[in-house]
Amino acid sequence: METGFVQAGATRLQCFASGYGPETVVFVHGYTASGRIWRLVQEALDPTRFRTIALSNRGAGDSDRSPREEDYTVEAFAADLFGAVHTLGLTDFTLVGHSMGGATVTQYALAHQDTLKALVLLDPAPLDARTRNNPAVGGERRQEISDLDNARAPADFLQALQADVDRNPPERLSGGRKSMSHLRLRERLPDLKLPVLVVGGDRDELVGVDNILREYLALPAPLRSLQIFHGVGHSPNKSVPGELAGVLDRFISETVPRVRTIAL
Repeated sequence: METGFVQAGATRLQCFASGYGPETVVFVHGYTASGRIWRLVQEALDPTRFRTIALSNRGAGDSDRSPREEDYTVEAFAADLFGAVHTLGLTDFTLVGHSMGGATVTQYALAHQDTLKALVLLDPAPLDARTRNNPAVGGERRQEISDLDNARAPADFLQALQADVDRNPPERLSGGRKSMSHLRLRERLPDLKLPVLVVGGDRDELVGVDNILREYLALPAPLRSLQIFHGVGHSPNKSVPGELAGVLDRFISETVPRVRTIAL
C-alpha cells in the first residue's frame, strides 16, 4: 500500500494506492471515516488485475481542511473527486462509495458518468433524506452497531482508522450532517446509464435495508445489481472485506461486460 497526495483543484487530498492491474477502482469513504477504511478491501483484490485508489475527502485523515461548514457537503466532495480524477488522468474506471460516500459518488456519476465504467453504492446514505433511518442513533446503540462491524477487523487497522476519526474537524461533522439532511438524489437515479451495483448489510441499522432497497429499485432495471450480506452491519468494508472484494471482482469482471453488451 502506497500513501501519497493528489491535487484536487485547490485542495490536496490524501490517497492510498495499491496494485497495478488494468482495472482501476476508486474508493470514497463516508461521513466520519477516511480513505483508510478501504485498506482491507484493497489488499484483498488481486494487484495484478486491479489498480485501486482510496481517497480521503477534505477534512479526513491528512487531507486539507477548511474552517467552513459549506466546504463539507456532498457537492463539495464530488467536486473534489472530479478534480482528483482529472489530475490522475482516470477514465473508464469503477467508482465505489460507502455511506455518505455513496451520495458523493452518485452526485459525481450524475455529472460525469462519461468518465465511468461502473458505479457501486455500499450501504449508501439515503439518497432521499426524507426516508432517513435512525437519524440520531447515539450512545450505547451506536457502539453496538460499530462493534458488529469491527468484530473481525484487525486491531492495527481499527486503531489507525479511529485515530483519523478522532481528528475530524467539527465543521466537517456539522457540514456533512446538514448536507445529508437535504439529499434529493434518488429521483435522479433513472438518469444513470451505466451498470450500478448496490451492496448492503442486512443488519445495517444506520441506513436501513429499506433505504438500500429503495436505491436499488429506483435504478434502471437493466443496469442494476444487488448484493446483501447476511449478518453484516453498516460497514462490510470492515467486517467482510474479502467477501466484498470477491463481489466487486465478479461485478467488474463478469456483470459489467454483460450489462454493457445487453443494455447499453
